[in-house]
Amino acid sequence: MKKTFPKFFTKAITAAAILAFLGWVAFNFIFTGQYLPVLPWMLIFFLVVTLVSYYSQVRVAQNDPARFPRTTMLVSFLRLVVYSAFAFGYLAKRPEKAAVFVVCLAITYLVFTFIEVSDLSRVSRKSKTREK
Repeated sequence: MKKTFPKFFTKAITAAAILAFLGWVAFNFIFTGQYLPVLPWMLIFFLVVTLVSYYSQVRVAQNDPARFPRTTMLVSFLRLVVYSAFAFGYLAKRPEKAAVFVVCLAITYLVFTFIEVSDLSRVSRKSKTREK
């Protein structure tokens, strides 16, 4: 855990910084006039949720590898419910530019999910190997 979480934290912060930069480029040079003020908050929200869920899943993988698959499914479901509530809440209040919001939401979700799943699979393999 001591080495795993700091490495993931760095990856997640780097991904957030890259997404922020790409968003800045996209909304200043390509899609001018389409910027949504919620996007930086959405990025922070996804980052925090990803870090919390990763931390909890790594603890389970290292302490009780047999519970890891069940916990991962539960955390994934809860994360999807939280993200959906965020999306529905925002779209209910501000339906204008919904397409821009949904595309940004999907890109952010895919990036953070890919980073988390790839890292968790590595941690899970190490935990199973250590258990044997």
